[in-house]
Amino acid sequence: MRPQFFGLRVTLLIVILVNFVFAFLFVVSPETLGAVYGIIIVDAMHRFLAMVIGALLGVFALGALLAFLLPKKYGTIIVMLLLMHFSLFLIDVVNLSRGDMALRALVPEMLYFLVISAALVRFTPGRLREEAPGMEGEKKVQ
Repeated sequence: MRPQFFGLRVTLLIVILVNFVFAFLFVVSPETLGAVYGIIIVDAMHRFLAMVIGALLGVFALGALLAFLLPKKYGTIIVMLLLMHFSLFLIDVVNLSRGDMALRALVPEMLYFLVISAALVRFTPGRLREEAPGMEGEKKVQ
């Protein structure tokens, strides 16, 4: 593991684990999430929509795994993960302002989304440069 990507890889590892856990819960046991969030899963349509969200979270977890393995090659996936987490944070803000969900369920989730978004911004290099062979420790002159 290169030291320059250590913080980014730790952040992506957290994203991978959380997304896989929630993908599993959404697909296999949406009633468990319903109990956590105080939402009643009413019918087959709600179960289907929960499974779709689980599938999307699984795809995001696989994308984070690719970015974890090769951060230089998959920088756009890192940007996509940043947008996903920030968008989910905004959705939680809207739900909180409407009073649709309990504060105790939304605040930890909002903190997670905000911390991960900030970490992705902080640890993603501004410009991923390719190094020429033989110039590992030197900077290229442009």
